[in-house]
Amino acid sequence: MKPLFFSFAFADEPSKVLLINSYHPQYRWTAELTRGVQDVLAQQIPAENLYIEYMDARRFVDDFDFLQTLIVLFKYKYTEYQPDIIITSDDAAYYFMLEHGDSIFPGVPVVFCGVNVFEPELLSGKAHITGIREGMDILGNLELIRQLQPGVQRIILLGDTTGLGLRMTERAREIKLAWSKSLQRRDLMLEIWDDFSLEELYQQAANLAPGTVLLMLAIHKDRLGHYFSYHHDLPKLTQSSKVPVYGMWGTLMIGNGAVGGMMNDPYDHGAEAAEMALDILGGVPVSAIKIREKAKYSPVFDYHQLSRFNIDLDLLPKNSQVINHPVSLYEKHRLEINSIIGIVMFLIMIISILYLNNQELELVVRQRTRDLDLRNKALEASSNFMRHQANTDVLTNLANRRAGLEEISGYIRRFNRDDKAFALAIVDIDFFKRINDTYGHDVGDKVLQVLGASLKRLTRPGDNVYRWGGEEFLIILPYAGPQASLAICQRFRQKVSELVVCRQEEQISITVSIGVTNFIREDTFESLFARADKALYEAKRNGRNRVETA
Repeated sequence: MKPLFFSFAFADEPSKVLLINSYHPQYRWTAELTRGVQDVLAQQIPAENLYIEYMDARRFVDDFDFLQTLIVLFKYKYTEYQPDIIITSDDAAYYFMLEHGDSIFPGVPVVFCGVNVFEPELLSGKAHITGIREGMDILGNLELIRQLQPGVQRIILLGDTTGLGLRMTERAREIKLAWSKSLQRRDLMLEIWDDFSLEELYQQAANLAPGTVLLMLAIHKDRLGHYFSYHHDLPKLTQSSKVPVYGMWGTLMIGNGAVGGMMNDPYDHGAEAAEMALDILGGVPVSAIKIREKAKYSPVFDYHQLSRFNIDLDLLPKNSQVINHPVSLYEKHRLEINSIIGIVMFLIMIISILYLNNQELELVVRQRTRDLDLRNKALEASSNFMRHQANTDVLTNLANRRAGLEEISGYIRRFNRDDKAFALAIVDIDFFKRINDTYGHDVGDKVLQVLGASLKRLTRPGDNVYRWGGEEFLIILPYAGPQASLAICQRFRQKVSELVVCRQEEQISITVSIGVTNFIREDTFESLFARADKALYEAKRNGRNRVETA
């Protein structure tokens, strides 16, 4: 890397760098890549001269109006603060600059990174653009899966039909076609899933047969437009799935239930792009910096998931990184332990010579101290478990009536004092007895689990859902006035009516009746609950599958 001595000598101020991220700062991939850029640029670029923009293209994928707004914003903002170089991260920002960069940032050099689907012909006549192709290692992961699970018969590749997901599934279809023509690979079937709702995906994954594997490509949104969060939704998928889930995006997938795969590191990717940018700012022509063909993909795995699916660690590639691999105390603190052992042996030798009669007593005290420590830890673990069991409904894993009574009483005391809006809703499954009588209690339990998970997903931050008993759920809605609480409950009712619970080849639809009421100053829990229960009774009396207020 060349220092920027002359760059600063002939300029009134240090160079300005603009980093355009495809996604949002809470997306862990983007956060790590941005950190890599920042750490490298900090060597020569003041922090205030690094401008960072987030296109939020995962949540606003294929949104034309949002894109036009960004164009107007960037033109206005950077007319005065024109950057000396631009770094783009991931596909959306790269293609944005290809289409609109010349009109917004004329003549400004561009370094791209994180581009998965790369078409060289699009750079014809754009000598001011270079960078690093992230690529995608679909083939590498397919071969890795065959190596780790020799008996696999079916690999399902997961994508979607928007933006990056669409481009990756198109590449996957090319691989699938070539795969089907290979004599050595015909025994392994490839499928592509890209048209599903998240709930459908969870249910389908739960019913997959042994000998099947899921390989994650890229998912931004499902068929219904629901945003896919690797932090929130990937753990749901991996917990539902009876088969392993592999992927390419280490930072996003490791620790969220994925087994692992040939993965790349966004921090290293961002750091390499920043080094390229510093070279250009230092005087190296853009045309002299060749595009790097592919990011580094390395085998990374989660020990817990390898154990869950009984995958033999001896089959892992030699250079594999295994996260959460148990490390013995001695391996972790070898130097310290060896030093302590040496000191203890020396002391034992002296004590043995001077105090032979005390040696046995010292050993007894030491053993009793260890026993006491073990008992204390066992008691603490037991106490934590009992506390969790006492406040959690075992079937739905929601907070139970006991927890609800305590928490709602606390809300009532606070809202009595602060005089803020607060609502309580009772949700009751329509004709639940008929479901139990027709399909059996196993299906009834499944309906309760699906409804509980759906209500929890639909609530706002700060709302709480409780399993109140039988087919009833209680929901508290802090800071929700009469109109807001009614609208929220109507959304609950509508979304629940779209749920489908599968029983073999039969699909069971459910509806709910909801009674909701708002907190009145000096209300007690009993009075608040009674009004909500009365509203629920009216909802049932008026035909069910409706919301009534009181």
